[in-house]
Amino acid sequence: MPTNEIADIWANFQSLKGVTEVKKIMDAPQQWLVEQPLTQALLAHPTGKVILGWLESSQNILAFPMLIGQCGTAFLETSHGINRAYNSKLYDNLAGAGERALASLTSTSTERGIYGDAINAFNSSLNLPELSKMGVKIDYAMDEAWSSINQKKLQMQEEARRLRDQYYKELQDERLKLEDRRRTRAKYNNVARSLVAMGDAPIPSPRIVRTGAETGTGTGTGTGTGTGIVIGNSNYDINSIYNDRILSIRSIKVNASALVIVPVVAPIVAVGGALATVGITAGIISSIASWFLTNCMNLIGMPASLISALTHCVTSVVLKVSGSSGAQALRFFAASALKVNEALLMTVFGTTNMNVTAWMFLLAMAGPILIVSTIIILAMRNKTTLAKTLYVFGDLVDNPTRFNLRVSAMYNTNAVEILEQFKTSAIEMRNTARLRMSQIIGLGIDAKNEFAICYNLTNPDNPIQVTGQEEIAALLGADKVARIATGRLNFMDFI
Repeated sequence: MPTNEIADIWANFQSLKGVTEVKKIMDAPQQWLVEQPLTQALLAHPTGKVILGWLESSQNILAFPMLIGQCGTAFLETSHGINRAYNSKLYDNLAGAGERALASLTSTSTERGIYGDAINAFNSSLNLPELSKMGVKIDYAMDEAWSSINQKKLQMQEEARRLRDQYYKELQDERLKLEDRRRTRAKYNNVARSLVAMGDAPIPSPRIVRTGAETGTGTGTGTGTGTGIVIGNSNYDINSIYNDRILSIRSIKVNASALVIVPVVAPIVAVGGALATVGITAGIISSIASWFLTNCMNLIGMPASLISALTHCVTSVVLKVSGSSGAQALRFFAASALKVNEALLMTVFGTTNMNVTAWMFLLAMAGPILIVSTIIILAMRNKTTLAKTLYVFGDLVDNPTRFNLRVSAMYNTNAVEILEQFKTSAIEMRNTARLRMSQIIGLGIDAKNEFAICYNLTNPDNPIQVTGQEEIAALLGADKVARIATGRLNFMDFI
């Protein structure tokens, strides 16, 4: 999305400062991602370079402008939605609202495709089980982010004080007609409430005391200033101006299921049918985001309890850009995490009396949120071939040196397709084998004749992925490893 359209979308949101910073990232996308300290550190690590080398591919470099534009727009919309949920009076339990939104929704073919992409990102493109062993930790000092929030708060306070003084002066003008006076007083009260919420002392609005037989349009002769509306007591509700449900600027229908968080270092096994829900997809993406934000990025000065809000924001952005309808529900989870930790946040109100506390916090964290979102989306879209040849070995109980063998040649494979082929071959082998088997192993070999992906398929209905070259070699045994290395495997069912 062109950045000039961003200004049009947000033109009427006077309280939502900080869009300019996001636009700067979107205006220089080719360099931004690769030049980030996190990306540089991962690509500098020997293992990281092997896993994430595709980030520097010419195809991805060309995709950056559009992708960063999509992520930037989705991030602004998501932050706005989270801020609205944070302010909402409709939900006593925001996390519960998110859970209900997910639980009430079903899977579609589109969502199942996104689910497969998420598994591909976790197991293959990022190879998170292997990536998590690297121990890379990048420091991100959050002092600048907190200073940014404080600076914007001070700017908004100064703007509010200027408007308050302007409206105060207008209200002292006896010539101001009744309807104009009402409108001006409403503006004054909004600005004054926002200042009280941010710590300023209350200043009652001036009231013209009229005497005699005045009418609604008379000017009167009195000039006294009554107490007017007392600002700062229970007559003012400064918590929220929102009473409606959260909506995206470009809203989409919600369609999801219960959120499942998957352990971050455990390989994810694909499931089919109704189990491939939006909620499970969100759980996989949340796991990836959580690993980057907690195990890889050292957000110095960031209270640990607030990181879950960033995780849910990243997940919502990724789902939004991917075309998933689960993005809306994840905003409730992010808002819930912020609401629980509101004592740690800097309270900020706009001149329209909009509480923008959540918005300001998320905009200050735009860098970490956008870099993790972009990496995950690129990983989901990375369709490089994982394995060109798949072997399924069935070890014989009575003769360990002999085994059943099935071989498949595949092109443009992804993790989901490979696993399905493994399961199909394993089930056929189990049902047709002439001799008893002790175990069944699925192995994918890449173009370099290296182990790309491996599963223990002894129970094809519950495949167990094996990661790490040494672990795979140990499972296969020396004889199979030697045969694979020398190419002494033939296309036959039994050797």
